This record gives sequence, structure tokens and C-alpha cells, in this order.
Amino acid sequence: MVCISNAYGGMKIMKKGLISILVCMLMTLTTIVPISATILSEKTSHPLTKGNTLHVGGSGLGNYTSIQDAIDNASDGDTIFVYSGIYYGVITIDKTVILTGEEKTSTMIDGQQLGEDTITVTAPKVHLSGFTICNSSRDGGYNAGLKLEHADESVIEHNIFTDNCWAAEIRSSSSCIFVDNSVVDNEQGGVYLPLSTFTQISGCTFSGNGKKGLEIFNGNDQVISSNTFIDCGIELYAEPPPGNFVHCTITDNMVNGKPLIYLEHKNGKFIRNAGQVILNHCNGVLVWNNELTNTSIGAQVLGSTFVRIVGNTIANNFHGISVVKSIAVNIVNNDVTDNMYDGIGVFHSGFCRISFNEVSKNNIGIYFYGTFFNSMYLNYVHDNEKCNYFIDSALFPFIINA
Repeated sequence: MVCISNAYGGMKIMKKGLISILVCMLMTLTTIVPISATILSEKTSHPLTKGNTLHVGGSGLGNYTSIQDAIDNASDGDTIFVYSGIYYGVITIDKTVILTGEEKTSTMIDGQQLGEDTITVTAPKVHLSGFTICNSSRDGGYNAGLKLEHADESVIEHNIFTDNCWAAEIRSSSSCIFVDNSVVDNEQGGVYLPLSTFTQISGCTFSGNGKKGLEIFNGNDQVISSNTFIDCGIELYAEPPPGNFVHCTITDNMVNGKPLIYLEHKNGKFIRNAGQVILNHCNGVLVWNNELTNTSIGAQVLGSTFVRIVGNTIANNFHGISVVKSIAVNIVNNDVTDNMYDGIGVFHSGFCRISFNEVSKNNIGIYFYGTFFNSMYLNYVHDNEKCNYFIDSALFPFIINA
């Protein structure tokens, strides 16, 4: 009996021990799981968040005073956090890092007009956010507050670009993202996008910028969406060989409170109530009775045929009407005035007819370059600053009572 009693007591003790162990394990698990989830969340918040964090400014022990010094001492994958303040001079980012400012209105990178570009990025997958970027060199050309070159998959977001020559240049780079930036009052233009592919520009505000908000040159598969343009707009260019073609997806953008109408490979469309019109390889489109004012190009026609631009007011743009590599464009009864460069420009195009337009107070009234077999009839072309007509063509347009 004693033996049985001792065995039963031993079993009770063992059960109590097992229960205690199980409770401890459960408590440990409930502690470990949230910590592991937190660590996982931190590691996956950005694909580069795997290195050290370096600090610039502020009062912390060992903080850098120069952004460039922090970059020079960083490694790929590091984060550089910059406290509010004004940081002078030019910067080169040649490593895959995250560079983020404490608050974009109070964390300023001022190029002091010292170098070609205020910030130059030459590494892939750089992430730049939270700054006001200003005072790039003003020596003309395409000097910029920010230049990306061979900087594939970089992300530029939540910044202010102001008082630069150009705000930003994204050159020879693929799959970059430029989102939620304010591009305001830069001297020559907003964003220049040459020779790049698969760029996404969305959720940005472009205001002023010498009438040029966004200029795309010889690059394909750009996605330009949900941007606001004020007193500026978009321009597209494709240089020789003649087969070059700029393919874009341009949707849901506004110019001075009205839709920016971009059509590519569309036929038989009718356009009214637009803020800007861009026709890219279209046929049989009528642009009628719009006010196309205060933008980069009021109406731009690229590689298109049988387009009619009729009865529009086209004023206070950089270019009024621009026709490039197109055939049989008919420009009739428009008021084209006060444009910064040319009122009506026809380039490498033929069999176009310009008639019954008033073209006045532009720098150049009507400009022909490399054209053939075009005609003008009963236009009122007067008081243009440089000249009323500028003709540089092997085959001169046939002018009837112009």
C-alpha cells in the first residue's frame, strides 16, 4: 500500500512539473512571436533595410556634419538619416543607400550653384526622400537639382525641387520611380527624361518651371499618371533615325484644372475641353474649340496624319502648335498669340495647310523647318517679336496671300 501511495504521489508531482513546463513554454512563445513579427516587419519595410543607420546633423554622439561624409563612410544597404537643417554643396551618391531627410520643408540641400548638378546618383536602387533640393548651377543646359545616370530602380519620393535650372534629370536609367514630389519654379524646366525606360512619374505637382513641366526624349514605356501641371505641361521628342518612336502611358493628368489629352495610335477622335493636347501617331483626329493656354505646347502632333486643329485659342505657352514628322495636318481659324517661342511650328512634315489663323505677339510667328509641299492661305501674321515667318526648308512652302 505504501508503495502504491508513493507512486501516486510521485505521479502528482510529475504532472505538476509537466504543467509548469507547458505554461512556461506558452508564455515564452507569446513573448517570442510578437518580437519576431516586429523584426520581420522592420527588415521588410524597404528592400535595402539591412545595414547600419548613419546620422547627419542633430546632436547625437558621432553624428556627421556633412551628407557627403556620411555617404563616403556608408556601405551598400545602409540608411543615412539627415536631421532638419540646411546642408550646402554638391553631393554624389555612388552606393546603394537610403538617404532620407527628417522633414522635407525643413531639411534642405542647397547646391549654391557650385557644380553641374546638386545631387548626382550613379548607383542603382537608391532611395531618396524628405528633402528640399535647390540652387543647382544656372549655367544653362540641363543642370539639375538631381541627376540620375545609370541608376536603375531608384526611388525618388516626398521631395520639393525649387530654384534649380532643371529640377531633375533621369538619364539612361531603367525602372525608376518619381512619385509625390513638388516641382515648383525651376528656371528651365521640371523633369528631363532622356534615354530612359519604364519610368513611373505619378502623384507629383509641377508648377511654373519655365512652362516645361516634363520633357521626354527618346525613351519608351514611361508611365505618367495622376500629376497636376500648373502653368506648364509635357513635351515628347524622338530624334533620328526616323523609325524612333516614344511610347508612353499618360493618363489622368491635369493641366490648369483641365484634362491633359494624350492619344497614341488612336483614330477618328474628337477633342474638346482639354488643357493640353498631345497626339502621338494618330490619324483623323479633330482638335476643336479648346483653350490651350499656359502650358509647354498647346497642341503637339507627332508622326500623325489627317489631323485638324480648328478654332482654338492657343496662348501663353512655350510653343503654340508643334507639328513634327506628320502628314496632312490642317490648322484653321485659331488664335495663336503670346507664346514664348513659336506660334505655329512645322518640322519635317508635309502637305500641311495653315489658313485663316491670327498669329501674333510670339517670338516667331510661323516656323517651317525641313518641310515639303505645305501651304498657307489668308493668315493674319503680325507683331511677332523676332520675325513673322522663319523658313528653313529645302522645299519652301507654297504661300498664297499669307
